Amino acid sequence: MFKKIFSKNISYKMAVASIVLLIFLSSMFSGCIRKENSGSTENVVIDLSSEDMNASLDLAEIWLISNLREEGYFNYMYDPENEKYSDKNDMICQLMASRLLAEMSQVNSSLEESHQKNLDCIFKHWYKENSETGYGYIYYDEKSKLGAIAMGLRTLVYSPFFDNYRKNATNLANTILYLQNDTDGAFEPWFIEPVYDYDKNYLLTVYSGEAILSLVEMYSKTDNATYLNAAIKSQDFYLGKYVTNLEENYYPAYVPWHTQSLNKLYKITGEQKYADAIMVLNDKLLEIQETESSSTIGRFYDPLHPEYESTNSSSDGIYTEGLAYAYEIASLTNDTKHQGKYKTGIILGVHNLINLQYNNSDKKTNGAIRYSSDDYQLRIDSTQHTIDAFGKILDIFDGGWKYVYDSKSGILVEYNPNEEGVPSDSLWYALGIGTILSIILLFAIYFIVRKRYHP
Repeated sequence: MFKKIFSKNISYKMAVASIVLLIFLSSMFSGCIRKENSGSTENVVIDLSSEDMNASLDLAEIWLISNLREEGYFNYMYDPENEKYSDKNDMICQLMASRLLAEMSQVNSSLEESHQKNLDCIFKHWYKENSETGYGYIYYDEKSKLGAIAMGLRTLVYSPFFDNYRKNATNLANTILYLQNDTDGAFEPWFIEPVYDYDKNYLLTVYSGEAILSLVEMYSKTDNATYLNAAIKSQDFYLGKYVTNLEENYYPAYVPWHTQSLNKLYKITGEQKYADAIMVLNDKLLEIQETESSSTIGRFYDPLHPEYESTNSSSDGIYTEGLAYAYEIASLTNDTKHQGKYKTGIILGVHNLINLQYNNSDKKTNGAIRYSSDDYQLRIDSTQHTIDAFGKILDIFDGGWKYVYDSKSGILVEYNPNEEGVPSDSLWYALGIGTILSIILLFAIYFIVRKRYHP
């Protein structure tokens, strides 16, 4: 029919244009259906068996143990790009790794020698006692932090050699009690202050939770009510400061430490206020977890609040661990709403951390958690926090996870490989609609042209 109206050249051009139009419309409708099915970003498949998590955990533990130096302390930071260890150090990070090694040696006697070597180093270089009062403290870089004292105490509490160090543990605990205000239970951040200016409130966002946690654990170890009463006194003060006045004093770093102390206090006392506080704190924390970008999903970062510190795996690890402790209390209190919310946060957090883990043949990196997606440096606390997080998660969850996370709705759905992507029926539907519209448009052009040339 085209030959009756057009020249051969025009008919050929018309045919080519029609084919192009057919392809364009078919692709457009296919794309619309894909967008409708996938949301604003790609769905994220999370397929983690308990075997996968245990394998990841084993690799991380091997790396941590291998980074205990012959001198008895841990490598603090390693840069894989220049293959150099940093001269920098952080005493709280050192002692968090020490506490973990102490706990690991409880269940694995082959690690006791390494643990003892680490304790020898701590007591040779960093543990001190006041000759007049007998107070024990951790001294490094000409100062003594409440947080470091608390971590020193936790290391001894978790040690299989606790009885050998009971006096030292008591001295450390007494120093924490000394730094507690008798009136309201608030803490002072230093036993020996630095010469420079510091922000007391900022330091206590982390130190306060660490100190309370160490006192609760010392009570559990010794059954001495003095430590429990002191912990309750301080915890109740910081409930008012950090929970009741959340908007005024909020800082994400205090959430996981207070979540752990609140978790233990709830189990001991059964006080509902401790469980309620956990939900308030962790609901707030989840506001900064990345839930949309498939490349960074699960990390904790809020670009609108740079004062919360930049994204890093150390924070991701401790935040994920805190969510596990929150989930545990939600389960104990039959709070199914928070169970679902925290489970999603935990799964996304684990997904993020495993994606940051080295899995290669290089002994200096294999099993470690890099600092962030664009920073390949290794810091001892990043891997230590991840080990603590995975250990707690494997304790409270049975089996593994197979889900597809819909970033548009924020919902986890059971993963079925046969349903991944856009169903084939949808594609055929899109192609069919595109083809029909192309034919309709082609005939419309034909009748318009015919009317014009054959009125």
